[in-house]
Amino acid sequence: MENIACLSKSRLFQGIERKELEDVCRFVVPSEGKFLKNQIIVNQGEVLSRVGILKKGTAFNTKYHFNGNEQILRIYRQGEVLSLDAVSTTLSTSPVTIVSQSDSSVLFLTYKRIFETPEIDCSLKERILFNSSEILGNELIRLMYKIDVLSKRTLQERILTYLSLIREKNNSDTFEIDMNQEQLAQYLCVNRSALSKELNLMRRKGMIHYRGKRYTLIQAIR
Repeated sequence: MENIACLSKSRLFQGIERKELEDVCRFVVPSEGKFLKNQIIVNQGEVLSRVGILKKGTAFNTKYHFNGNEQILRIYRQGEVLSLDAVSTTLSTSPVTIVSQSDSSVLFLTYKRIFETPEIDCSLKERILFNSSEILGNELIRLMYKIDVLSKRTLQERILTYLSLIREKNNSDTFEIDMNQEQLAQYLCVNRSALSKELNLMRRKGMIHYRGKRYTLIQAIR
């Protein structure tokens, strides 16, 4: 029953009644995986058939490059769907590594089995497909924001663009971000020392104030 409650809060099953979701889970039985902090949930290049619903904790996906560099793409929070993009492709191969940011648990279910099971009502399948398209659309918007950040020429512009996006999302000049400084440096594709130096310079100039993960944006991007 706890797993059903978790799934019902996920965007993947939005608009589906609890009884209907119970019927889906009779044929597509979710399994729970538990992960320690910094433990890998999904490996880059892994062939997948299952999506995951983050039941507890947080996770992030990161892209590893041939030269050993890594780049954080996004943070997942409780209830969000993992690997939907991978299982929706022809090769079903994960383009990223997903790592548990804290002690976490994930509910896994075989995505295509939902649509291959004749006992599951067609209206439910249509609703799940609609929800899937919305999730993938939101992922595309996130990638567009990331491209916007990385397209800036200077590190200061990248920082201001990223913080401005978070400010707009929270509708407040003061907000918390999901990443520590090392993770933020990976997200911005710079080394940590360069980021720390730039953040301190921007603070001295009165452009921002920050302590830990809490930031105040004083000068927005123009």
